[in-house]
Amino acid sequence: MIQLLQRWKNNPIRLKFFSSFLAIVLFAGISMAVLNVQLLHVVEDNEKIVNHSVPKLVTLLQVKSNIMERINFVTLYVTTGNESFIHKFQEASQRAAKIEGNLLRDASPGEQGKVNQFVQRSQDWEFILEDRVIPVYQLGNKEGALALLNNEAQPKAASLMSEIEELSQGKTKEINSTNQATLANAWFSVRLSYLVIGGTLVLAIFFALFMSQNMTDPILSLLAAVRKMSKGDFSAHVKVRHQDELGELGEAFNQMSVSIQGLVGELTKANIRLKDETKRAQESTRLKSEFLANMSHELRTPLTGIIGYSELLLADTGGQLTDQQKDFAGNIVLAGEHLLTMINDILDLSKIEAGKYEIECSPVDIVELVQATIKIIPAQHHQIVVQYAEEPSWVYNLDETRIKQVLFNLVSNAIKFSNYGTRVTISLQQRGGYVTIEVMDQGIGIQSDKLDKIFEQFYQNDGSLGRKYEGTGLGLALSKQLVELHNGMITVESTPGEGSVFTVWLPGNDKSEERHAFTPASCDRNRMIFLYLPGLNQNISELHNFIQNKSIQAEIFMVKSKEDMVLKIGESIPDTVYLAGVDCNQVYLDWLEALRPYVAGQLIACLGGTLRLIDRGRVMQLADDLIPLTFQTGNLKENGHG
Repeated sequence: MIQLLQRWKNNPIRLKFFSSFLAIVLFAGISMAVLNVQLLHVVEDNEKIVNHSVPKLVTLLQVKSNIMERINFVTLYVTTGNESFIHKFQEASQRAAKIEGNLLRDASPGEQGKVNQFVQRSQDWEFILEDRVIPVYQLGNKEGALALLNNEAQPKAASLMSEIEELSQGKTKEINSTNQATLANAWFSVRLSYLVIGGTLVLAIFFALFMSQNMTDPILSLLAAVRKMSKGDFSAHVKVRHQDELGELGEAFNQMSVSIQGLVGELTKANIRLKDETKRAQESTRLKSEFLANMSHELRTPLTGIIGYSELLLADTGGQLTDQQKDFAGNIVLAGEHLLTMINDILDLSKIEAGKYEIECSPVDIVELVQATIKIIPAQHHQIVVQYAEEPSWVYNLDETRIKQVLFNLVSNAIKFSNYGTRVTISLQQRGGYVTIEVMDQGIGIQSDKLDKIFEQFYQNDGSLGRKYEGTGLGLALSKQLVELHNGMITVESTPGEGSVFTVWLPGNDKSEERHAFTPASCDRNRMIFLYLPGLNQNISELHNFIQNKSIQAEIFMVKSKEDMVLKIGESIPDTVYLAGVDCNQVYLDWLEALRPYVAGQLIACLGGTLRLIDRGRVMQLADDLIPLTFQTGNLKENGHG
């Protein structure tokens, strides 16, 4: 018996459930068959009541109700004159004929006499209403009609209802007599059903206890092991007692625990190596910055001397030079100044990367700054046009020298990459709480796949040795860093063959407003913004559900460009910004970097797809938090929290 029970425990769970359930069903089935035989007697007794006595009683009650309806309709007609009550009276009379016919048909032989007399008196009473009361009223004699109702119709109606009441009481006594016999059989059936239910409950309880012991114990053991693992104890194992599905699950969990232990060990070693590599990379970056800064200082001193002595030669300080010698000396000065500009740019970038670059801010009239800058830029047969509103725009907390340097780089690039005779347009606009400087050219343009790279250090659109346009690739990188030091940003739009538009966004306000710095200190601590890129349009409904499930009470915008993003943020810097994108690419990283100056508290990156470790690291350098998102067949769900 014990061996048989053990073999049964090792069977698949579905087989154990099926066999136990089948045993309970068989017991209940046999018991119900016995109970049904007894209930059949109850049904037979009850049929006498339901099919014979009750319909007769119902018919009698219908007759009584119909009498009241007809007398009421006629009374309402006589008192109100509403013709609709005549139609209702006629309909009630038609129903009365059918009901009285049913009463005659269902009457027993002993009741036929009484029923016939009742039907005859009912017809006589209806004749009084239809052929006497109603016509008298219709002839205009309302008092006569009411007198007939009160003196003849209503007394006869009361007499008819009294007769129906006597017939109803007799039928009620008949039903009570039959019902007592039925009740006796029913009580016996109830006692038998209690026995069936009790036996079934005993079997069900036994089955529940037995199955819970064989099923919940392994599950509880597995749950305890999972809790240990969630606390970092990856050595947790479960005890496997049976060879059913739960036993296989326990063995699989034990194997998984061993595998995770190995992976955790490898990950720990990898983290140690990563920390070492990070320290070395940081040290390398520091050494590079120090080297560039030191070399810039060391090179700038002799280079300044070369330029100075060359200028002395051009001034004929050491004697008269020939024209060719003056050309040579002039070339030395130009080459030296070009090299000095490169060295200064490298030194500035090194200071910014080291966090040692300081800007000297003051209120500046941006129109005057632009006009002063273009005066020192050689136009080289280009037309430079400045467009601005009548009211000049001011920017506060601005380093005028550095913004001139930014504008000089942008306009110089516009001239360099444009054909002779074309126009370079500088447009100043006030957009919300920002002042924008747009530099538009009619030059060669930039391919879309290179727009995200032009702000990288030493990057050039054409990097070949035989390139047409000279340059070091530092101007735009330095300009971007200088603008971001002012809590601003640079964006670019370009069409190859048609030209480019570089836009500098600077926090500022009009002269008419109170002067104050646009800094994170003036942020709205209760404001949250959720921005998402156009690639998430197809998942917008899932995106809204995700926001509601995370209880994010935020302003939600779709942004198509960095300029659009800044406009959506508005004048008040939010405390928290969520940026949702499809995947981790350079565009998304640039957007995160551009958002950083406009967030007073947390910048949270929401990304679709599975992130590699290196991508996660790049995102976490820019954002305070990371929420990876997974798209599956059009649905959005959270895939963890970084």
